[in-house]
Amino acid sequence: MKVRVDLHNHLTTNTDSVRRIDFNKVIDKSKKRLGIGGILGIVSFSDKRYETFVNSKGGYEREKLKNAVYVPRKYILVIKGQEIVTKQGHLLILGIDEGKLLKDGRSVEDSLKEAEDNNGISIVVHPFMNGIGPYLEANPHLLEKIHGIEVHNGESFLGDRAAKRFYEKIKRDYNVGAVSFSDGHSIYEIGLSYTNLYMHLIKEPEKLNMHLEYAIRAHKDSSQDKQHNSYLGALDHIIDMVVTAGLQKLGVNIK
Repeated sequence: MKVRVDLHNHLTTNTDSVRRIDFNKVIDKSKKRLGIGGILGIVSFSDKRYETFVNSKGGYEREKLKNAVYVPRKYILVIKGQEIVTKQGHLLILGIDEGKLLKDGRSVEDSLKEAEDNNGISIVVHPFMNGIGPYLEANPHLLEKIHGIEVHNGESFLGDRAAKRFYEKIKRDYNVGAVSFSDGHSIYEIGLSYTNLYMHLIKEPEKLNMHLEYAIRAHKDSSQDKQHNSYLGALDHIIDMVVTAGLQKLGVNIK
């Protein structure tokens, strides 16, 4: 079964804003853009953005897994992710258990090991825009621990050309897939970019990760995926970050 997956979404720039997001609106947008069987990734940083969202009160009935939530009324699966800030750049880990927080500030090697120890799926996001692309070029053996390369990022699209060139160089020697995600920081960006994967709905956490990992690795051709450049989303995100930084300088605590 071919399903659409957008596994890199943050919902908002600031963590506290997630509390004000309507659960049903996110799921409805996911159903509209990703369709039946679609998989949405809600990605935390060093916070509990995913947990805040999936445990919000009200909204559609949901079936809790250890690392995901299934919404049967809309046939949408929401999987947990965390974007880790390593010493060499950002790295996305998918499918870790709810409540688990991986460490920031470590080397890529240590972060990949921690992800593996937690049954996580490792994705190189925006490789050449604050990502670990240059480090992987110098240390290609680490690609054996990587499951996917984000060759298109909806908000960091300026780095897509370099990411695609890099993937073309390594795809024959390493079993790594090519993925396209939105990296949205708003509801309206959900599913603007997505990857088509062949997989079935799995409700067992370990099997879900295993099947998702296999499907990502097997996806070598991204030409039929949806790759949207989110100019407005990127601008909104930059403005939010500037405002947040300004408020923090004034002593206002923004999470």
